[in-house]
Amino acid sequence: MIALVWLLPSYWPLLLLVPLLALWLWRRTQADRARRDAQLGANGVRLVGRFGWLRLRTAAGAVVVLLLVLVGLQPVGVGAVVDDGADVVLCVDLSASMAARDVAPSRLGRVQQEVAALAAAAPGARFGLVAYAGAAELRCPRTTDLPAVVAMVQELVPGTTGKAGTDPGAAIERAAALLRSGDGGAIVVLGDGEDFAGNGSAAAAAARARGAVVHTVGCGDPAGSKIVVDGEAGEQFLRAADGSEVVSRLELASLQAIAAAGGGECRRTADELVLPRLYAERILPRARELALRAGRLQPVHRHHVLLLIAILLWMLSWCLPERRR
Repeated sequence: MIALVWLLPSYWPLLLLVPLLALWLWRRTQADRARRDAQLGANGVRLVGRFGWLRLRTAAGAVVVLLLVLVGLQPVGVGAVVDDGADVVLCVDLSASMAARDVAPSRLGRVQQEVAALAAAAPGARFGLVAYAGAAELRCPRTTDLPAVVAMVQELVPGTTGKAGTDPGAAIERAAALLRSGDGGAIVVLGDGEDFAGNGSAAAAAARARGAVVHTVGCGDPAGSKIVVDGEAGEQFLRAADGSEVVSRLELASLQAIAAAGGGECRRTADELVLPRLYAERILPRARELALRAGRLQPVHRHHVLLLIAILLWMLSWCLPERRR
């Protein structure tokens, strides 16, 4: 969950003043020391004492400036949360390869487990659902009825989108149309990474330009697996036009490219469910940060502690004697 947001991040360059000020303080102190030694001569140390606490006073001054700059950036946290959730559009791959069983119970079965776990871990979120293979179909607009979305995902069957192939770019475009710019919405592509159309990264970049972030979750094994389908004699392996058995592999590089273009993160589901963690670590914090900046969440200012520490250090630096016997 989000802990701290800087409301004025554009002022970060002011932090460059801290080392410059520390250098200026040190050189000024050295110049004062040289001038006084020259004026007092050999009896200077006996008359006024040696310089004391020089490094500590300089360090304290630099830290005070650093803290004041951080105070100026206006750090805030989340106050009373009324709408504790993010907008997420799930893009689920329904191509025939999602029937492969290189992850248990199958690639699509793993996606269904991920979505169910996400719904349980994301109260207040708003989910949309897009199914895709060679074309993208909107199955559910954004809704807070998460059990209904989970039920829809459970009913999905590979190869039921009406068009063969795999086109994640079409799904991302359809998902981006469901999200409003500036709301911190996220698109999550769940599939094995096949992209026959080759426009997944371009669609992710376009979605990012509209304010959405595109994440990907890979289902499958890079080593590949045969695809189980129902035949007249029961289950059998899917065959190509030449009669050879089709082997489908997890195209992790494709999913990584889509996530990179969409400003998101690519994770692979295996023995551990990754979608709830992705939501908690990336999707929800970003949505809350944007909501704070837009005034949709109540901010709690956190600068008081930094200011108090700065004042105490400033007082300490003045209490330390400049010279000592």
